[in-house]
Amino acid sequence: MSSEANKSEKRGQHLLNGLELLPMCAEHASDVAGLHYKELSWSFNGQLGPDHVRGLYEALVCSKSFFGYVIYRKGQLLGFVTATTDSGEIRSSIRHTYRSKFLGVAGLMLRHPSFLLGVLESLFVVPIAFKRYGTKAEWLTFVTNTEVSYLTPLVAIKLIDAVRDHFHACGISIYLAQGVKQNPKAMRLYEKLGWEVAARLLIHNIYVYRSNARGAAMVLDKR
Repeated sequence: MSSEANKSEKRGQHLLNGLELLPMCAEHASDVAGLHYKELSWSFNGQLGPDHVRGLYEALVCSKSFFGYVIYRKGQLLGFVTATTDSGEIRSSIRHTYRSKFLGVAGLMLRHPSFLLGVLESLFVVPIAFKRYGTKAEWLTFVTNTEVSYLTPLVAIKLIDAVRDHFHACGISIYLAQGVKQNPKAMRLYEKLGWEVAARLLIHNIYVYRSNARGAAMVLDKR
């Protein structure tokens, strides 16, 4: 191995060693909500404001079916991923965060009909997909910090592997995700990971992951 390759490998190992992967808990909710709002302020939840996003994650971490992982480096949140083993239970646990903002939600849907269509798809079409594939498990959110984009591949691999290992430990081999078409970056990620398109809707693509899909490191390496 050349000296340049040696140095490159050492730099990569140094970066990896500096990444701290942690299970998401209540103490991370504020940081996670801040990163979510910064990177996804255009989204339905982002449009409801930073306080709503923070309340949403505070409710999520209290759900018995929720799990997630965060990655920090020198105190800075680099990314996070969230998921659930029971999509029905998780929706029940966060419903109150929307009820308390009924007027704001209604106004947002009137101003942006695409948000209304997206909510209707999530309420009435997505549950059909879960029944079809015989699972309740769902990948919810995956966000990385664009301020440190040079670390994104490393952060992504660690977070993706953490979620997959968690589902595997729970005996879950099939889970779904909703990819908003307004976020093509997320949809490209699902495709690189070997997810199948279960349904193409107006606002979402519904993706299904099976445990025999390709590994994160191998797929992300072919960017």
